Amino acid sequence: MEEIGLIMLFETLAINNGRILNLDYHNRRFKQGQLFLHCQTMIDDIANIINISDEFDNKFIRCRVTYDKYSIKVQYFDYTPKSIQSFKLIECNYIDYTYKYDDRNLLNQLLSQKGDCDEIIIIKNGLVTDCSIGNLLFLKDNHWYTPDTPLLQGTQRAYLLEAQKIHLANIDKNDIWQYEKVMMINALNAFDENRVVLIKNIKE
Repeated sequence: MEEIGLIMLFETLAINNGRILNLDYHNRRFKQGQLFLHCQTMIDDIANIINISDEFDNKFIRCRVTYDKYSIKVQYFDYTPKSIQSFKLIECNYIDYTYKYDDRNLLNQLLSQKGDCDEIIIIKNGLVTDCSIGNLLFLKDNHWYTPDTPLLQGTQRAYLLEAQKIHLANIDKNDIWQYEKVMMINALNAFDENRVVLIKNIKE
């Protein structure tokens, strides 16, 4: 069995015009990750290890914080959103992404099965979970719902739930077609109806 200290986790944060977005939600998950790894040095506020440069003014930056039990690394990248116009349903009953693992090999293997679609929707034990890069929202009767069986408790999802802008729903694979639209959200992609995908653009 892999030694707990060798497992690596990461956080992806959005820095918009020099400001870290949804910081409180990242700190919650960062704390959970550090406790899971039994990190030697606990960091209460992830902002303390992020260097907000003047170069970030008027920019949207992807900040990646990678850490294990013993070490931590912070990287900064310019961000270009992924265009998603279609999804492919992919089933995998053994995937576990409770924590934001740095090892994404299984996710990448599943994504490689997308065919001519842009992204995948992962079905686990018959239930809708996430796509390969974020949580999912589904529109029905002017209300947005998110699966109550996500692979990962995303920070954007947590914010929208607490703000009561979205609602939890148990979404079976066969229930998808009752909805009208789907949207991917993550730390770098906030709720934006300009990014919705029609349900008819989901392939089985």
